[in-house]
Amino acid sequence: MTKMDKFSILLILFLSVCKVSFAQESTGERVDFSIPKTVYFGGERVWIASEAMRGDSPSESKIIYAELVNRYNESVAVAKMPLEEGRSFNFLLIPTNLPSDNYLLRVFTRVSPYQNLEEGLVQQFITIFNRTVPPTVVSERKKSVQVQNSSEIVLSNKVNAPGSKLTIELPPSTELDVVSVAASNPFLSTQGMISSAVAYGSLEKHSLVPELFGHVIEARVDEAAVDTTKLYYLSLHGEKSALFTDRPDADGSMFFDAGGMKNWKYLVAQADGNGSLLDFGIVSPAPVTHFKSDFIFPELEISPADQDYLKELLKGGQVEGYFVNEFDATLFPVVTGLLEDKTYLLDDYTRFETVATVIKEYVPEIRNKTVKKKREFRVLDDVMDAGFDSNPLMLVDALPVFDSDLLAEFDPANFKKLDILKRTFFLNEEKFSGVMSFSSYKNDFGGFPIPSNGIYLDYEGIQPKVVSAQSLFDSPDQEKNIMDWRTVLYWSEIPETTSSDNSIEITIPDLKGTYQITVVTKTAQGASKEYMKTFEVK
Repeated sequence: MTKMDKFSILLILFLSVCKVSFAQESTGERVDFSIPKTVYFGGERVWIASEAMRGDSPSESKIIYAELVNRYNESVAVAKMPLEEGRSFNFLLIPTNLPSDNYLLRVFTRVSPYQNLEEGLVQQFITIFNRTVPPTVVSERKKSVQVQNSSEIVLSNKVNAPGSKLTIELPPSTELDVVSVAASNPFLSTQGMISSAVAYGSLEKHSLVPELFGHVIEARVDEAAVDTTKLYYLSLHGEKSALFTDRPDADGSMFFDAGGMKNWKYLVAQADGNGSLLDFGIVSPAPVTHFKSDFIFPELEISPADQDYLKELLKGGQVEGYFVNEFDATLFPVVTGLLEDKTYLLDDYTRFETVATVIKEYVPEIRNKTVKKKREFRVLDDVMDAGFDSNPLMLVDALPVFDSDLLAEFDPANFKKLDILKRTFFLNEEKFSGVMSFSSYKNDFGGFPIPSNGIYLDYEGIQPKVVSAQSLFDSPDQEKNIMDWRTVLYWSEIPETTSSDNSIEITIPDLKGTYQITVVTKTAQGASKEYMKTFEVK
């Protein structure tokens, strides 16, 4: 059974599982998210509390995505966030090189936009500043829409001094959905969620790619270059490395199910025998949408009068990530099908200058052989009690090596160990004459070069699970004389954070300016209502 056959079966199972749900809930996966503020500097984290539901139950998807799109409909950042029971608390890291502008932050699963665009693709604008690429400066900035201060929110003080306490009485409601207290964004005229029906004129069609176990990497070769017999290799690299293979279908699509792989930093793509990859490309998991002609990105403008406030915001952006940076460090097992028969820890033996000499001197399970003036290797087959008649699958940190002569002459000084599989190795539908796998000390190939036709891509894996965020927006310890430069003072979406008696107390930061309280409630009938109020820090 090929990997594509397995993927097709998963898709059929996914649709079968969903069929019962569709009978009662025809909208497919419903996505929602919340963020604590809407104004950022490059390098900051956009903390996101999101969920993916099907009816009243968690969706089957294991990954939810956050994406930044610029005014030219270009994707400039994507975060892959893990879902547990349909919920996620994680972040999108803003690239430091983004020009100052308003961006569309949107959230979705791999299938939700194609099932129901309105509920499966949700978005709102955020403002991002870059000190080196500033926005348009005008003598007097247009005033954004003024916040309608709700009388339902009662403050102990309208104007507050740094370090003081502020008590906020929240509106009475059957259910408080989201409460946030953060720096106000006076530069954005359009705030809050934006309907997909308002934003998009069309959505390009795409086959459903269910992610029931983890991230699925989609690749494509140009239809004119499709060879359904050609094998492609994709190796993922981070703290651990793993190898995946697939062959293109008739339209050039390939799907590499990373499954148990979680946190990797980059990938290397190769064609069998180090073939050309000129027609090969990775497909983003983000849906391809087209804005309506009348959908306008708000222009970002600042005036000289904004200088002091921007300086204050910049301080907050620089230190906010300092207080919490604790993530799930669990090393998930990576199932590659390779159960080695023999392992050599190379430091236990004499260090020779070439791989060929190492193999010759103390690895009896592998023989050196010269074929047409080229060094090759032959693994002894334990099952047949004879040597294989072709090169094994040769790996360096899960990177396939096709040039056995180059590997034979390479200095293994930075290789930590050698794993050997002394029998036929099956990877999906592929069959290899054993395996000869080197691992480096730093999982960086030990200096071995990436093959000439290989493609190296920065392609981040699934974000680590956030283990603890309770102190994320707490004020620093005053006894340590740390300046309180928080721009988010409270956010109810932080796991294990609750509001009791419809009242919260916060510590006022040292950053001066306007702060906004946003409260979203739900009635017994499920309808949402939003309340807002501002206060000053002077």
